[in-house]
Amino acid sequence: MKTVLIVSVLDTKGVEVTYLKEQITALGANVMVMDCGILGEPYFTPDITRDEVAVAAGTTHAEVQKIPSEGDALGTMIGGAITIAQDLFSQGKFDGVLSLGGAMGTGLGSAVMRSLPFGVPKVQISTVAAVGNVVSAAVGTKDILMYHSVTDVAGLNRLTRKVFTNAAAAVVGMVNAPQIDKENKKLVAITTLGTTEGTAARVRNRLAEKGFETVTFHTTGVGGTALEQLTADGMIDGGVVEISLHEWVDSIAGGLYQAPADRYENAGKKGLPQVYVPGSSDFIVHGPGQEQFAGRVTHVHNAAITLYRTSREEFKKLGEVMCEKLNKSLGPVTILLPMKGFCVHDREGGPLYDPDANMGFVEACEANAKPNVTVKRVDAHVLDDSFVDAIIDSFMEMN
Repeated sequence: MKTVLIVSVLDTKGVEVTYLKEQITALGANVMVMDCGILGEPYFTPDITRDEVAVAAGTTHAEVQKIPSEGDALGTMIGGAITIAQDLFSQGKFDGVLSLGGAMGTGLGSAVMRSLPFGVPKVQISTVAAVGNVVSAAVGTKDILMYHSVTDVAGLNRLTRKVFTNAAAAVVGMVNAPQIDKENKKLVAITTLGTTEGTAARVRNRLAEKGFETVTFHTTGVGGTALEQLTADGMIDGGVVEISLHEWVDSIAGGLYQAPADRYENAGKKGLPQVYVPGSSDFIVHGPGQEQFAGRVTHVHNAAITLYRTSREEFKKLGEVMCEKLNKSLGPVTILLPMKGFCVHDREGGPLYDPDANMGFVEACEANAKPNVTVKRVDAHVLDDSFVDAIIDSFMEMN
């Protein structure tokens, strides 16, 4: 029988946790409760007490109660809860996680969930699941199901009972779902944006023909962050083919889709084969009418997003940063340069066509790459079939 770990505070959410525990048990799963409460007395005796959580955080519960800031106090308990949850999971003591609460409870539960591997069922009942920036921070790069409670998670009534029952059914269904068999294939990560998707689609198909499994990320900041986390966690084992380097351009120029600090580093640390293409890096993404980009060539993508042409100097910085990162790689790396344009809008006659600006990247890569990084000019546009051939040939040469 599978086991669900409930992470909550039993001084203020004891009634609600009791109900959830009953529902999960009735649905055919065991329950383990971790109490991270701070001030009041727990409603019932949990499987993992708040004293144990505090000790796991390197302190005592009495000391936690003396912390003047409720946020700091909860942060200490979160640290202990993460340590315990990771230890229990490594021992196979639970199969999924459920939590509930408002902003504080969501912060607690989601922090524990983010510390667990991809694929572990994670359900967070939250009063703030409709608040975009809160959800983004809570979910991060992990597969957390945020369930909007609609009402406060305070007490039992016809509405909260339905929410709690559905959440219990969700987590029990998830832990009892059939396991997905891992294919006996290497998993290759591909990055793209819509402006280079035509190439990404053909690369996916070609790699599948070569016996690889592929997973795709859009370079919107969120996608690159998830790729780096999954690579660091060992989920990406076949290599990366980055057809869009857009995120670091936005980081350089102040666009919306900015990259994390460790972008383009984790595949190198793992020694994986890597191919990098400056696709979709010939523009900065931002809202319309941005004064800081006044005077640039633009292309209106939609009502909310305008593409602002990348300058030669920004491309130079991109090439320097990429080489600084890729030069440290423990495995083979190739940078492919499509000399006839970097995205669908960057071709002769197109709204973002500027081959001179693109040369800032080309020359920076050629000047700064160390011998472990191969830099190749390709006389093609990024969307040409011949450029897809160059990507596949370069990747296969490293395997």
